[in-house]
Amino acid sequence: MGALMGRRDCALVALLAMALVLAWSAVRVDFLNGGNWTALFCTGETVRLPPELDRATYRAPLGGYDGQYYRLLAHDPLLTKNYAQYVDAPQFRFRRCLVPMLAWVLALGQQRWIDSAYIVVEMLFIALGAYWCARLLVRRGRSPFWGLLFVAAAGTLASLDRMLLDGPLTALFAGFWLYCEEERWTRVWLLAALAGLTRETGLLLPAALVAGRLYRRDWRGATTFASSAIPSLAWYGFLAARLPAGRTLAEVGLPVWNLLQRLLIFRTYADPIGQTVLRTLDFLAVAGLMVCLILAALWLPKRPFGPVPVCVALYAGLALLLGPPVMIDPFAFGRVISPLLLWIMIEAVGSKKWAALAPPLLVSLNVSLVFVRPAITIVQALLRR
Repeated sequence: MGALMGRRDCALVALLAMALVLAWSAVRVDFLNGGNWTALFCTGETVRLPPELDRATYRAPLGGYDGQYYRLLAHDPLLTKNYAQYVDAPQFRFRRCLVPMLAWVLALGQQRWIDSAYIVVEMLFIALGAYWCARLLVRRGRSPFWGLLFVAAAGTLASLDRMLLDGPLTALFAGFWLYCEEERWTRVWLLAALAGLTRETGLLLPAALVAGRLYRRDWRGATTFASSAIPSLAWYGFLAARLPAGRTLAEVGLPVWNLLQRLLIFRTYADPIGQTVLRTLDFLAVAGLMVCLILAALWLPKRPFGPVPVCVALYAGLALLLGPPVMIDPFAFGRVISPLLLWIMIEAVGSKKWAALAPPLLVSLNVSLVFVRPAITIVQALLRR
């Protein structure tokens, strides 16, 4: 009975997390975007779109962001409409098919429902991430309400603002972690397979599973878990046969050097007064990332060897490899390594090392700056009423 009530409480936390995010999105869309929910995809004003989508699409200033391309895949998941011609890097973008495909399935393939279904899928992943985080923390003797930390993860914040895929991947990592602890290996295999279809960095989950089995000389287990990467590789092959390669988007650079160099780069902002504050927050985000890497190096050797520590170590290694296009912006690097940051947060709360919450939250704080201007505008609109 106690376990059942614990799961019920975790489910309530999940619903609360989804309700909070949905409420914010509804208020934002109503006040700032004229009730047009396609604004959440952040489609640039100069980006070409298929005529049937262009008419109803809310346009954001400048070039938009990645969600505008994943939306196209949701509308053309079988590549029959040639929507890839509107994408900057077709193979690269369309590899990340899980959320767009789920949106298409949820909408029953009906074009008029797909945008709404995509947003629903994002919200469901927020609920799942909060639920799995709450379960992890309850196992550590903490209140399930700590599961709301998932909403504060860098990948979650970025995704709810622009319909990205990093929040769903971070949620899958949380589920992967939970079911590894519970040794529910069928679920672990499934989540690893889904992670690889969410974005390429999700393949680190199957890699960690294989490494864990090889360490134990469990060749059969290693083969079984290696098969969780097959759906991703098959999809990549399908895309390679159907789409032009297009330009590549390099995201890696010299190990360690780019991270150290980034501490000495101070970005330029339009407002000279706000520039000092923004540069300070930018520096703190990079410093927070470096402290997270140090914490991972200190904590991981103390954990029993297994898929989750290996996975976290792989994400830490990825952080050391990130190149200038990603490292220049905390919004970018924070979401790419969000599973690592979430692991630090949950371990900090689970062991009551409260000071260790600060480094990952400094990264999240910088990511959350995208909400400041909309929030101010909404408050001003409310005061004028």
